[in-house]
Amino acid sequence: MRIGIIEDHQLVRDSFKKLLELQQEWQVIIETCTVSEAKLAVEIEQPDIFIVDISMHEGETGLAFLSYLNSYYPEIKTIVASMYDYEPYVSNALSLGAQGYVSKRSASEALIDAVNSVIKGGRYISEDVKFNYKDPSNKLALLTPREKEALPLFAKGLNAKQVAQQLDMMPKTAHVHKANIYQKLKVSNSFDLLKIAIDNGLIALDELA
Repeated sequence: MRIGIIEDHQLVRDSFKKLLELQQEWQVIIETCTVSEAKLAVEIEQPDIFIVDISMHEGETGLAFLSYLNSYYPEIKTIVASMYDYEPYVSNALSLGAQGYVSKRSASEALIDAVNSVIKGGRYISEDVKFNYKDPSNKLALLTPREKEALPLFAKGLNAKQVAQQLDMMPKTAHVHKANIYQKLKVSNSFDLLKIAIDNGLIALDELA
């Protein structure tokens, strides 16, 4: 298996290379410290998988490189290895095509498992990252904090004026929040909204008594 690494810290890059090449028939064919270097390298030779850091001292971030690979080389699988193991970095990376995400704090234990999983078509998120990550398959992750506050109120049947009073906002703003909630959650009535609120623990059944 051929592997690329984009990481701007030499010691980390060397450590990853040594760890990966301990595996039989795994070879690091690209080592770069900037996105521009990585783009040039991948035009010449394409690895099977790329290990990507997010933060770069110079130029574009690793997220920009994920977007580039997703657009021009979608067959190259990608794993983010970063100290930024919390939102919104994780969701942003996954939305840009990353199939794996590991924290640098646990990379020495998780990286091999991540590569093995991703190369077989799976997704891998290390345990410490999972603690901070809100799965985007959960549509509630699409809501803003203010929309999440308004959701249970609308789910209980309150109108926009009543929600506005409770949340100290203009009725017009409450109307906008309601429209956004319905659109993002793909619901058309308060009954469906109530079900989502209950299923996600935003409303307890005894509140409805």
